[in-house]
Amino acid sequence: MQLKRIGVWQRRILLASTLFLISIFCGTTQLKQFRNASSVFLDSQWIKVLNWFGNDDFYLYVVGCILSIQIPFWSVGSVYMFLDYFNWPKWIRKYKVQPGTNEPLDLNKLIETVRVVLINQWLISNPIFVVSYFIKQLTNTMPKMYELPTPQRFLLELFVLIVIDEIALYYLHRLIHHPKLYARVHKKHHEWPAPIAVSFAYSTKTEYVLNMIPVGLGPILMNPHLVTLWIWYAFVHLRGINNHAGYQLPWLPASEHHDYHHMASTCCYGRTIFLDWLHGTDKGFRAYLTRKSRLEKRNSANTNDDVHQLVNKFD
Repeated sequence: MQLKRIGVWQRRILLASTLFLISIFCGTTQLKQFRNASSVFLDSQWIKVLNWFGNDDFYLYVVGCILSIQIPFWSVGSVYMFLDYFNWPKWIRKYKVQPGTNEPLDLNKLIETVRVVLINQWLISNPIFVVSYFIKQLTNTMPKMYELPTPQRFLLELFVLIVIDEIALYYLHRLIHHPKLYARVHKKHHEWPAPIAVSFAYSTKTEYVLNMIPVGLGPILMNPHLVTLWIWYAFVHLRGINNHAGYQLPWLPASEHHDYHHMASTCCYGRTIFLDWLHGTDKGFRAYLTRKSRLEKRNSANTNDDVHQLVNKFD
């Protein structure tokens, strides 16, 4: 079932991307008119954003990037913390990847996780944005920000950022699982064998800095538009929250591969399954899905037998 779900999401993403690209590059007259009207609307909204930041480069770059991380991370992360701590609503428990785990959620462990995440964010990543701003000013490499990027440029930049991040993260993640590095660098993150959403940023300071490399490497090489940069940072953190949430919600991309990484700690090093499939580091995960699917079918068959027996009893 899970293997099919992964394949379904891959096909959905491919179809949506293809249709969107067609609509941009080869659209009909109506689509072009709609795109032009949308562009006018977005330009007017962007001017409002610029005015809200006072058209100040420092606030646009530093404060804008920080908000693009903090708002999605803590708003969505807080929802998941509420679900885990109160175990409510009950119907959502059926989507738990590891049923019965974190029920109830250890409050002391949660508080410690939040404390570590806040330290990592406010004492490491946020100051780095300030330093990055002055470096960009000195090197005259500030991203463009006063005109919105074209859809083509936005899609190209975002695609390159995703590819660079995926490749860099996979090999970095495998590296910090090396026995000589794991205990000192990465073991803290695995204190959650059944992860929760905000544990995405729960790590040693060393690992937190290292994990910034794949995320920041693309922006360094590409120097994308500021809007692309904001969307990129928001996307990275929302994806990380989804991968660590501990839920396999049907309307969200599959996250069970990373949940399995926390269970087994010996495979599934990528943000997606592509490089794991390429290097064969997903074999344990696929075997796990096969066993789980067989168990679900067996339980379903037993349930059906019980229903038939109950119906026969009253015939």
